[in-house]
Amino acid sequence: MKSYLRPDYLKRGDTVAVVALASSLSEASRQTMYWKELLESWGLHVKTGRHLYDSAPGEFAGRDEDRAADLTEMLLDPEVKAIISFRGGYGSMRTVRKMDLSLFDKHPKWLVGFSDITVFHAVLQSRGIESILGAMPSTIGPEAGPDAKISEESLRKALFGEIRSYRTAPHAYSVAGSARGRLVGGNLSLVVSCLRTPWENHLDEDSILFIEDVDERMYNLDRMLLTLQQGGFFARPKGIVIGQFTDTSGEDEWQRKALDLVHEYMPADKPVLFGFDCGHEHPNYSLYLGREVTLDVTPDGGFLKFI
Repeated sequence: MKSYLRPDYLKRGDTVAVVALASSLSEASRQTMYWKELLESWGLHVKTGRHLYDSAPGEFAGRDEDRAADLTEMLLDPEVKAIISFRGGYGSMRTVRKMDLSLFDKHPKWLVGFSDITVFHAVLQSRGIESILGAMPSTIGPEAGPDAKISEESLRKALFGEIRSYRTAPHAYSVAGSARGRLVGGNLSLVVSCLRTPWENHLDEDSILFIEDVDERMYNLDRMLLTLQQGGFFARPKGIVIGQFTDTSGEDEWQRKALDLVHEYMPADKPVLFGFDCGHEHPNYSLYLGREVTLDVTPDGGFLKFI
């Protein structure tokens, strides 16, 4: 396996940046500073993007070039050690096209987010740089429920280099087996959107694929899974981890749940772990994407270990 670049873990006194890379902030998000107080409680200093609170037609957080400028500024800022996207939504691919992507190589830093931010994870994977799939400011806070605290703590541990492994409970759809490879993937719809782009992951090295999704209709979920299956995508990884599939509409008409449909497309000849708490619900456990992992699935549950 090729060597990936791993940014330095954070320590107390470091500075993190919060920027908007895709959709604009909701009105509720504009009224709270919980996220800033949380990061500061971890001993971190916080910088915010100049265009964090901007909005533009299409529900974007400002113009594409302004979102790209904020990320570029934080990459070039020597004080900033990690960059957190405030939310996902839509717009990351539009932001990417306005950037000089070589800056990620010259100034490697932890980039944090999930959902639409999967595009940035794909870009970093294509360049051999690790990143963190984890909770964002828009998804945490007292109103998010008690399990949001677990997501927050998981993000803290990821930033400070404290995550070593995860254990999961047994799941009826899991397929037993062991595998080793690089952890890649993210939001299913964005994995599909990255096909035929420069940052498509062809899974041409040993890989463990992670997928999750939210707010899809069953027919669209089926279309994406069918596209990947027919393209041989699910046949390439050494193992697969299935995260949360949340708020899927049309389940009654299809007479099955989203995970039932996902299960229908999973291979039976390699380890497949269902029931991993990562995605658009809480708890949302952080993952080091681009990191080599071992995956062990048994009738007693699953074990994902970072190498």
